[in-house]
Amino acid sequence: MARFVGTLVLLYGFLLFVLTAAYWASIQPPGSTVGPPSFIQDLTLKLAEGIYLAAFGSVLVIGGSLLKRNEGRPRARSVRATHWRSLLPVAAVAVIVAAAIVGRLPPSQRSVSFEPSDFALRSYPGGGPYENYLVSTAFEASKGEALFPELSITWTDRTGAVVKRDDSVTALVTTPSEPPDRFPSAGSGNLAPADGSYVLWVRYTLCEAPTTPPCSNYTVSVAGDLLIVAQEAHVPVQLALGVVGSVCIAATLVHSGIGRRLTVSR
Repeated sequence: MARFVGTLVLLYGFLLFVLTAAYWASIQPPGSTVGPPSFIQDLTLKLAEGIYLAAFGSVLVIGGSLLKRNEGRPRARSVRATHWRSLLPVAAVAVIVAAAIVGRLPPSQRSVSFEPSDFALRSYPGGGPYENYLVSTAFEASKGEALFPELSITWTDRTGAVVKRDDSVTALVTTPSEPPDRFPSAGSGNLAPADGSYVLWVRYTLCEAPTTPPCSNYTVSVAGDLLIVAQEAHVPVQLALGVVGSVCIAATLVHSGIGRRLTVSR
C-alpha cells in the first residue's frame, strides 16, 4: 500500500511541477516577476508543492520497498510490537495523502467592504494631468497575503443621475505613507510585504483634474470589496504532514531493523 500510494503522490507532485512550469513558460520566461504579484506567488507555490509532494511520495515508495523486502525475514515479534509496526505505515500513507489533499482546498480568505465615505480625493505630489486618486481608509493585512480589489467608480451629476460607471477599476495597495509611484497599467493582485496597515489608491481618470469641466459638476464615488487571500496558509500544514509521514516510515524501518537484528543475535 505504501509503495502504491507513494507512486501516486510522486506522480501527482511531478505532474503538478511540470504542468505549472510549462504553463509559466508559455506565458512568460520562467522565473520572471512580470505580472500581478499574487499570480506569481500562486505559480511559485504550485512549483514548490510539486517538489515536496514528489519528495514525500518518494519516501513512501522507498520505505514501502524496504518494508516489503523485510517481510519474509524472521524477526522477534511481540503482539504489541506487531500492532504498532502495522499501524505506522498506515499512518504514514494517511498523513502524506492528507498533505496532497490540503493543497487542493481553497485558501482561507476574508473580505473588507468599502463605502464611498471610506475614500478621499488626493492628488499625487509632482504628478501631471490625470494624476489624481481616491484613497481609502486603512485596513490591516499580514505578510504574504494576496490582495484583490474589486471596486467600481461612479460619476453622478447634480441631479444624482449616473454619468459614467467603471466596474473594472485597477487599484494599487501601498502603506498609508507611501505614494503610488508605480501604478499598474492593468491587472490587480498585490502582496502585503509585511504585517501592517495599507490603503487602496484608485486613479481618477475621467477628467484632467476633478475641478475641470465637466467633472467640476460631477460627484465621484468608489465602493466595493477587497478580497484578502492567505495563499501560503496551506504550505506549513503540508510540510508538517509530510514530515510526520516520513517519520512514521522511518520509525517502521528502524523497528523492523531492530527486530531482525534481535532474531539474528539469538
